[in-house]
Amino acid sequence: MTTLYTLALLLIGVIATNIIKEFIPKIPEAFILIAVGVAMSFTSIFKNFELEPEFFMLMIIAPIMFIDGQKQSFAKIKQRFEGIWLLSVVLAVMTTLVVGIITNHIEVTWTLPLAITLAAIITPTDAVAVKSLTAGTDMPEGVGEALELESLFNDATGLVMLDLALSVLSQGTFSVVHGLEHFFFVAIGGILVGTVLGFLIVALRVNLQQRASNPETTIIPISLLTPFAVYLLAEHLGTSGILAVVATGIVHNWESSRLRLTSTTVQLTSRTIWQTIADVLNDIVFLILGISLPGVWLSITKLGVSATLQLIALSVLIYVIMLILRYFWALRDNHNKQHRRKSNSFTLFFGDRNNKQHKFYARIFAISGVHGTVTLAMAFSLPYKIAGHAFPYRETLIIIATLVILISMLVSAIVLPLQLPAKIESYTVDDLNQTRDKMIDYASLKILDHVSDHNIRETLSTQLQSQKNKLFMMDDRKHASPQFLELLADTQDFALAYIHSDSTTQTYSPNAIGIYAKILQRTRNNGPKQTMSFKHQLKRTFRRYARESTWHIANGVITRAQRERFRKNKLATDSTFAANIKKWTDTRDELIALNNDLTHATDTYLDNKLRERLAAQHSDNDHIYFVREAMNRFFSRVKRDYKDESVPVSSALYIQAFQYEYDFVQQGVSGGSIVQPMASTLYKEINQAQMLQLDQTEQFDTDDYTESKV
Repeated sequence: MTTLYTLALLLIGVIATNIIKEFIPKIPEAFILIAVGVAMSFTSIFKNFELEPEFFMLMIIAPIMFIDGQKQSFAKIKQRFEGIWLLSVVLAVMTTLVVGIITNHIEVTWTLPLAITLAAIITPTDAVAVKSLTAGTDMPEGVGEALELESLFNDATGLVMLDLALSVLSQGTFSVVHGLEHFFFVAIGGILVGTVLGFLIVALRVNLQQRASNPETTIIPISLLTPFAVYLLAEHLGTSGILAVVATGIVHNWESSRLRLTSTTVQLTSRTIWQTIADVLNDIVFLILGISLPGVWLSITKLGVSATLQLIALSVLIYVIMLILRYFWALRDNHNKQHRRKSNSFTLFFGDRNNKQHKFYARIFAISGVHGTVTLAMAFSLPYKIAGHAFPYRETLIIIATLVILISMLVSAIVLPLQLPAKIESYTVDDLNQTRDKMIDYASLKILDHVSDHNIRETLSTQLQSQKNKLFMMDDRKHASPQFLELLADTQDFALAYIHSDSTTQTYSPNAIGIYAKILQRTRNNGPKQTMSFKHQLKRTFRRYARESTWHIANGVITRAQRERFRKNKLATDSTFAANIKKWTDTRDELIALNNDLTHATDTYLDNKLRERLAAQHSDNDHIYFVREAMNRFFSRVKRDYKDESVPVSSALYIQAFQYEYDFVQQGVSGGSIVQPMASTLYKEINQAQMLQLDQTEQFDTDDYTESKV
C-alpha cells in the first residue's frame, strides 16, 4: 500500500509541476520539479526519504534507457561508433582517473580508490536535464547529438568504474588485467545480452502480430515488460543492465522500421504509451532529486560551517576540472589526415577544427555536461559497510555528488541561454490555432454543402468542430461574446423576415405563421437562456400538474387505456371537440412543416455567413457554430424533440470531410500561407482525428447492429 501511495504522490507531483510551469514559463521545468520534490519531502511518506538505488535503476532508469535506445538506429550507431566510444568510454574513464587523482591529492586522508569512487559517481551525464534547461534555445544539432549519445552509454561506464573502485576498497588490491577483463565483460556482455534478448523478443512480437487476431493485447504488454526483464536478466548474469536495455531498445528501433506500416494500431498505441511513460519518468527523476535534497541538507548541517565550505570548494573544483576536460576533449583533433577521414563521427559532433564554430561547439558541449539523478542513485548505492568496516566518508561522498549535480545544473541554466541563440520557431502556437480553426471551418462548410439532412448536418458539425478543443467552454462564456449576441439577433431577424416573406405566407395559413412568430418572439425576448427564476418555474410546473391531475381524477382518466377510450368517445360524441382537435392537428402539422423550412433556410444563412468570413481570412468563427447550436435547440423545442442523441453518420462523410482538411493544408503549403513544419503538425492531427472518429463510428455501427439482432 505504501508503494501505491508513493507512486500516487509522484504522479500528483508531476501534474502539479505541469500546472505550475504554465504560470512561470521562464523557469526551467527541471528546477520546478526539484522544488516540488522538496515540498513533497515534508509529507509523511517521503519524510526521511533515502533513495533505493536498485529500485530506482530498475523502475525508472531502465525504461528511460529503453525508450532512448528506441530512438537510435544501427546505422547511426555504426556511423558514429568512434565518437560514442571516445565520449562515453574514453572520456568517461579519463575523467574518472583525472578527477580521482586530483581529489586524492587534495583530500590527503582519502585513499586513491575512495577518490576514484567519487569520480566514478559523478561521471554520468544527463541529456534530458540539458534539454529541460535549454528549452527555448537553439542547441547545435551536432552537439545535441553528442550529448544524447554520450548520456546513453556513459551511465554504464560510470557504474562499471564504481564497481571496480568498490572491489579494490573491499579487497585492497587492484589488477589492471583483471580490471580490464571485468570492464569488457560487464560492458560487452551487457550489449550482447541486450541484443540477443532484443532479437528474441522482436521475433516473438512479429510472430504474435502475424498470428493473433487481436495482437495489441499481447504485444503492448510484452513491450512494457521488456526493459524490466532485460535489465534483471543482464544484472543476474553479472553484466550491465543499462547497456542491455539500451541494446534492446536499438533492436526495437529496427523492428519499428521493418514493420513501419504493419499493424498500425499496435505501433501507434505502443508509441503513444511509451512517449507518455518517458515524459512521466523523466519528470519523476527530478522529483526524486528534490525529495532527496532535504536529507542531504540534514547531513550538511551536521558538518559545521568550515567543513561545509571546504566541501563546496571541492565540489566547485571538481566541476571545473570536468568542464576543462570536456572542453579540450571536444577540441581534440587528429593531425593524421587519413585517420581524420575515418573519424567522421567526431567531426559531425563538433565540426572541423578549422571551422570558426568549432571552439563554440566545444564550449557548449563542456557546459552541457549536466549530472542528474543517476549520479545521486550511484552515491546512495554506496554500502554502509565494506570489508567488515564502516564505509569511509559515505555521507561526504553523497554531499559532494549532490553539490556537483546542483552546480552543473545552475551553471548550465544560467550560461547556456546566454550563449545559445533563441530558438526561431517557424510558426507560433497562435498561428497554429488560427490555421487549424480555418481548416476545420473550411472542411465543415465543404462537407455541409453536400448534406441536406439537418440532423446529419448537426452531428457532422459538432464532431468536426470538436477538433478545435473549444467546445467545452462554459455556456455563459459562449453567450457573452458580442459577436455571438450580434449574430444571434441577426439570425432571429432573418427568421422573422423569412416566416413573413411572400413565399411563406402563400404556403402557410396566417394562424400558423402568427403562432410561430409568437414562439420565435418569445424566445427572442427571453434570450438564449431562460430568465425565469427556478422558484417561479417550479411553482408554475407544480400548478400545471396539479390542475391536470385534478381533472384526470375527476373524470376517471388515469391509465393510458382510459385516456384512449375517453378520447375516442369524446371524438365520436362531441363534434365541436372533434373539430377543435382537427384544427389543432392541422395547425401543429403546419408549424412542424414551417419549422423544417426555416431550419433549412437558417442552415443556408449561417453557411453563407461562415463562407463570407472564410473568404475574408477570419479564423475566429466559433460564434457562428454557437449560434447554430442555439438555433438548433430552438427548432428542437418547436418540434418537441428533446432527445440529445446523435444520429448515425456514414463513415464516407467523415472520410470526405477529413480529405477537405488535407486539401486545405495542401493548398496553404502551395500558396505559401502554411509553412511545412505547421503542415506536418496539422497532417498528424488530421490523421489522429480520422482514426479516432472512424473507430468511434465503427463501434457505433457495431452496437447498432447488435441491438437490431437482439
